[in-house]
Amino acid sequence: MCVCAPSAHASHYLLADVPDVVPKDHHAALRKAGVVNTKQLYERTAARKDRRALAVVSGLPVRELARWARFMDLMQLNGIGPKMVRLLNAAGVRTLRDLKGAVADSLQPKMRAANRGAKYSEIVPSVGVVRGWIGNAAKVKPRLE
Repeated sequence: MCVCAPSAHASHYLLADVPDVVPKDHHAALRKAGVVNTKQLYERTAARKDRRALAVVSGLPVRELARWARFMDLMQLNGIGPKMVRLLNAAGVRTLRDLKGAVADSLQPKMRAANRGAKYSEIVPSVGVVRGWIGNAAKVKPRLE
């Protein structure tokens, strides 16, 4: 019996459904490179060597691909989509590694305060939900380089 670390249950989207995450003018280049959704984009950008390879094939800058990889990193957890990534970013959490090191009782109020100003989401997750994300992040092997 394998006692393996659980895989993330990611929130994945077609690139066409998240033009505010990956600008529409880059979709054709990514499609040409075989990337049509956020799962594929993360798989092709999580490692530095893969970002460089995708940059060559797509003609997109490595720096932009790295930015998207950081965004998609948090989306590897179930329940974290683009709105929650933006909210987590506004609260200082940029990657799964950051989330692993967070404390729910202090992160959730930061998220609530960030949302008051920018209104990233209609709902700010409860401390319990944030605690669950932190626990799930701790179970996922880091892939982002």
